[in-house]
Amino acid sequence: MVMTVESMNTFRQKYRENIAPRYSGAHHMLAVSSVSLAVIIYALFQVSEPSYLEWSIFPLTMVIVNFAEYYAHRWLGHTKTRLGKLFYSRHTGDHHSFFLQEYMSYQSSRDWRVVLFPVFLIFAFIAGLILPPGYLLMNHASENVAYLYAAAGITGYLFYEVMHFSYHVPEKSIEERLFLWIPGWKSMRQIHRLHHDRNRMAQRNFNITLPIFDILLGTLYWEPLPKKPSISD
Repeated sequence: MVMTVESMNTFRQKYRENIAPRYSGAHHMLAVSSVSLAVIIYALFQVSEPSYLEWSIFPLTMVIVNFAEYYAHRWLGHTKTRLGKLFYSRHTGDHHSFFLQEYMSYQSSRDWRVVLFPVFLIFAFIAGLILPPGYLLMNHASENVAYLYAAAGITGYLFYEVMHFSYHVPEKSIEERLFLWIPGWKSMRQIHRLHHDRNRMAQRNFNITLPIFDILLGTLYWEPLPKKPSISD
C-alpha cells in the first residue's frame, strides 16, 4: 500500500483515537525499564568471582540477541506468518503506517504506544527466553554463566527498546541532544530512517541496535546523511 502524508495523518488520527484514555507513555516506559533493570541488577549481584570464560557468555549472548532482533524484525515483523501474525500487524501495519521515512518523530508521549513494545512482552521474554536457558546453564555450566546470560539477555532487550525509541524522538529536542552524545547514534538513526521507506522496509536494515547481521547477511542499505547548507551557500 502506498502511503501519502495525508493517509499517514489519517492513520495517526484513528490510531490515537483507539488508544485507551488511561494510557500513559511515561508509565509504559517506566514499567519496561524498571523490570529490565531490576532483572539485570539482580542477576549481576548473584555473580561471584566469574572466570574470563564465564564472562564470555555476556558478549556471546548479546550477539545472539542481535540475531534474534534481526530475525524477528525481518521474518516476523515484515513477513506474514501464522506464528508472527500479531507482530506483523502491529509492526508493518501500525508502526510503519504511523512513521514514514521523512516523518519519524513522535508528537506526544501517547505516541509511545506505537514505538515501545507492549509491557507484557518483557515478561514473555523472561519466561520464554531467559528462564529456561538459564535453568539449563545453571545445571550444566555454572550459576555465574546462568546469571550472566540472564543479565546479557535483558540488557539486549533494553538496548533495543532504548535505541528504537531514540530514533523517533523529535528533532532539535532535548532528548535528541542527549542521544547525540552516543558515538555512531546519528548513523544508526539514519539506517533506521532508511528502513522506514515503505519500498525498502521488507528488504533492508533490520537491525535496530548494531547492524551486525545486516552486514553479515547483505541487507544493509546506506545513504549519506543530507548535508546542511553552509553560510556561504
